[in-house]
Amino acid sequence: MSKGFLGKRMFVVIAILLVIGGGFGSTGGIVKASGAQPTALTAAPPEEQMSVFNPNHLYLDNGSSSISASTGSVTVSASTSANQVVDTIGVTFYVQKWNGSSWETVGSGSTTSSSQLSYYFNTFNKSVTAGYYYRARTIHWVIENGVYEEGERFTSSVLGK
Repeated sequence: MSKGFLGKRMFVVIAILLVIGGGFGSTGGIVKASGAQPTALTAAPPEEQMSVFNPNHLYLDNGSSSISASTGSVTVSASTSANQVVDTIGVTFYVQKWNGSSWETVGSGSTTSSSQLSYYFNTFNKSVTAGYYYRARTIHWVIENGVYEEGERFTSSVLGK
């Protein structure tokens, strides 16, 4: 074989290795395309429809919550409504992570509230690990004339990014 032929073969082999190796980062890990969804690290949690709201409350009317994921965090939005203007109205936020068999509360709850309103809305952000499923548990509550009433909501789950 001629030197030119071997040189061309070597060039082709090196080019192929560079193309194949181009999909790996400097540390050898696979590089994900921008905007790619993270891989779930557990099976998806079961769909659960759980909430506890007593329709016989004197002051607490309703509550709702939702969760969304962005890179490195989740945002929980929640609202609480009362039947009238109350002394204090608020929501307590809990973010929960699915470990593959049950929900674990991540950190402690964060309570926000306001006075002399009949409707209250707020959001809560929590840093999360990509690849795990998260949901929110929210406690919606009011205090009027020393009477405390609460209800509980759970959001659907989202995959952390």
